Amino acid sequence: MNTDDKDMQVFSYEGTNYKTMLTDKFRMHKAYVPEDLTKITAQIPGTILKILVREGQHINPSKCLFILEAMKMKNKVYASISGRIKKIHIEEGQTVTKNQLLLELGEQESIFKKFLEKPQKEPKPAKEPKHKREPKPKRVSKKSEKEVE
Repeated sequence: MNTDDKDMQVFSYEGTNYKTMLTDKFRMHKAYVPEDLTKITAQIPGTILKILVREGQHINPSKCLFILEAMKMKNKVYASISGRIKKIHIEEGQTVTKNQLLLELGEQESIFKKFLEKPQKEPKPAKEPKHKREPKPKRVSKKSEKEVE
């Protein structure tokens, strides 16, 4: 198999460069973008039956945000993180499409935030005993004195 040097490209993987031919599929591949947990989108198309939150409300993952009806099933939608509702982009009775933006959360709030914000108490200094005892003098028996002599 003959390949021209013009078809070869440098491909870097884990700090090592390789000279290889890249396929069109590889060149057209989109880079991975992590999911933004502050934006809640529709996973399936359907109709919004009831919105259970309002803008500015603090929510946590156990709070149902809204009910989405799809294929005659009522799906309760929950958030993945805690935070405040920044913007609601839907209304009751509205039909939504897949991947449509439905809600936006404001600042993310950690469940440990309230513990981290408490002022830390300074450790108390070690207490000194009220009465300082002096070490007792060692007793020397008469036998040991005689043996030494």
